[in-house]
Amino acid sequence: MEPGYIKDYSHFKQHVATLLHRAGWTVIAAKLNQPGYDFVVKKGNLVGAICIKWLRNNVAAPQLLKFANFLDSDEGNTFQFGLFITTKGFSGPALALIRSWGKDAKVRCGIAKENKLLGIDGVDYKNRIDDNSIQPEKVYFGIFTCKGGVGKTTIAGHLAGAFALQGFNVALVDLDPEQNLQKLVGDGIFVPNPRGKGTTIEVFDGRDWHEDSARDCKIVICDCSPALERNPTSLVEKFHYCIIPTTLNPLGLNKHGKVIRDTVTEIRYINKNAHLLVLVNNFKNPGSQKLSLLRKVYLETYKDILKVDNKFHCIDPAEVCIRASEQLYYWGIHILENPENPSSRLAFDLIGGKCYPRDDFISLADYIERKAGIGILREH
Repeated sequence: MEPGYIKDYSHFKQHVATLLHRAGWTVIAAKLNQPGYDFVVKKGNLVGAICIKWLRNNVAAPQLLKFANFLDSDEGNTFQFGLFITTKGFSGPALALIRSWGKDAKVRCGIAKENKLLGIDGVDYKNRIDDNSIQPEKVYFGIFTCKGGVGKTTIAGHLAGAFALQGFNVALVDLDPEQNLQKLVGDGIFVPNPRGKGTTIEVFDGRDWHEDSARDCKIVICDCSPALERNPTSLVEKFHYCIIPTTLNPLGLNKHGKVIRDTVTEIRYINKNAHLLVLVNNFKNPGSQKLSLLRKVYLETYKDILKVDNKFHCIDPAEVCIRASEQLYYWGIHILENPENPSSRLAFDLIGGKCYPRDDFISLADYIERKAGIGILREH
């Protein structure tokens, strides 16, 4: 039987206000239908915004990003900090996002218990890594389309980074003959964790790949060759998820639409069970009128596939997409800067306190967890 204080939103809101008051804060309710926050709290010279999320499941990364974006707005700048309080907990991608913000972030997160507010710092995901209830089988991703130059390698590397931020060791398998993944990521990347063991992204040449080479990796991401026949059938058969990148422009819709249809047909000939996810890459907002038209055509392009394939997902760019950014556009410049001894890195550095690539790939990981049922990332 659930506690009375999480019975509904009204009870939960009152409970949070009581806990804050007990902690010495003056609590002021926001105006009716005030967007962005539910309470203002004051103590001495400190003024904060409180966002309350009453949920029966875990907080998703986009819900946190919405509050963080509010705090960065002109209205949000009037607050010195923000506190995001929920009922249950935070998803793996949400915890990764909290962790990536660091200890000096303007946003703080917590769970309201019966007698206290329990702070969450994002590193408690480590407990899940050592949880014996996590299934040991590897989860395979393929990044594939029948056309080159649409950002497969960029997506493979940075999706691996998003999973590594959640505490998962990841194997990247380079199946493309051009071997761009190995050029850009090198042998791999170590993702440190200041409060415990870090995680690794290891890179393998597809010609030498064997599961035993990456026994501690839960996730395997394959950067595929555009020619399906050049990818080992034994690997394609293992894909649980296949991400198909495209672009949201007239060329992407007219030309890539046929390419993606061909891609789906070819993959389904080998693997009938994988979730196939079409993802808009290099997204540039053209303005509301053009965006509305492009989005409508994009979603209608694959309606017939959606009717007959319940594991085909056409991701709405209004929900998740990979935005165009200088960080991704110039990813790889480190090779030119030091060609003799290039470092291994991803485009996840904060610029002005923000990093669109990091946020977008964490949102993609969150989408996969919520919509396509990725098993090992679910809370147990």
